[in-house]
Amino acid sequence: MMYMKKLLITLLCASPSLLFAQGSQVNLQSPKSVGMGGAGSAYFIDESSIFYSPGALSKMSHNAISVNGNGVMFKSAFQATGSSVVDHTRNQITPPFSVFATVGPKNTWWKAGIGIYTPYGGAVDWGTEWTGKYSLVSLSLRAIYIQPTVSFKLTDNFSIGGGFVYNVGSVDLQSAIPVYFQDGTSGLAELKGTGTGTGYNVGVHYNLNEEFAISMSYRSKVITKLKDGDAKFTVPEAAQGTFPPDSKFSAELPLPSTFAVGITFPISEKVKMAVDGTVINYDIYKELNFDYSGANTPDTHSPKNYTKAGSIKAGIEYLPSEKLQLRIGGGYIATPVSKDYVYPETPDNNRILVAGGFTYKMSPKFDLTGSFAYQRVLPREANNVDSHLSGTYTTNIYAPGIGLTYKF
Repeated sequence: MMYMKKLLITLLCASPSLLFAQGSQVNLQSPKSVGMGGAGSAYFIDESSIFYSPGALSKMSHNAISVNGNGVMFKSAFQATGSSVVDHTRNQITPPFSVFATVGPKNTWWKAGIGIYTPYGGAVDWGTEWTGKYSLVSLSLRAIYIQPTVSFKLTDNFSIGGGFVYNVGSVDLQSAIPVYFQDGTSGLAELKGTGTGTGYNVGVHYNLNEEFAISMSYRSKVITKLKDGDAKFTVPEAAQGTFPPDSKFSAELPLPSTFAVGITFPISEKVKMAVDGTVINYDIYKELNFDYSGANTPDTHSPKNYTKAGSIKAGIEYLPSEKLQLRIGGGYIATPVSKDYVYPETPDNNRILVAGGFTYKMSPKFDLTGSFAYQRVLPREANNVDSHLSGTYTTNIYAPGIGLTYKF
């Protein structure tokens, strides 16, 4: 039973890391912003302001609906300390999406809208034969946020806005167990659960003139509650006393608050620049606690000790014609994770980001936008204090995206 407890601690402490953003953030809600390296919260006054800067929403001169999708490819390799063998993740594509819609009178003092988006989600599969299979085999997850929003223009230059956030998250995680069937294969543990939480997003937007603007936004922490998650164990019959086929778990998982500032200014008549800076308060994530329904399984407490983290992103937009907009950008994203708490589902470290994109105005009502972002996660030497998995991770993330906007 003590080994079962340790296994559950390892699995459950790992699973929230990507689902609830206990690592560096990647914002893919708007392909326009992605094309500028994640910058543009002060520049793009459109339906995606519901997420990036609610205060800017009321400055929209029209209404619109946009549908956006991405194909995120996470590729990681691991070399254990003292070994020449390099393990690789299997190819996986995760499709985060966003839908934004606005309503309200045109060219007036208020605007309302709703956003449905997946700011966190992913899939990683290391297989059942790699060095760290007892830490993780595979992980598939998604968090969906629903955010109704209102925005008010207090003056021609100054506006405010805010929205309520409701999120639903799901996770499916598998890990090998060091008990063996007659053919030599390991047992398997699978965790499935869903959680919900609430929060808010507020922001202000100010134009010094038509070309220069600044925005500030604050996204609150969200305490996500997982209840009655399922822990399923596939083990030989002789081990079922230690690993009961079905168990339950509950937990509260914190999504840190975020404070972001963006500015935009012209470089020339056809070239605009945007810069965004973000501080993420990961330091609220000191430990992770779990409650188990089984009478013989005691509650667990696991230290995390994350620190504050942040990012700086900048991008340029070039307007070669009335119908075409071209973008390029990049950024640096700091990690809050120390080497003692690196897990194979998110072998996090400081990241370098480069991106590009375009928008083509197909008609007065339809815009087509494309983007591509690449993140290089710097190589990370890690020695996990829970699993004692020690080695070096090398990770790259590719994220092409596309979006269609209808204006009315």
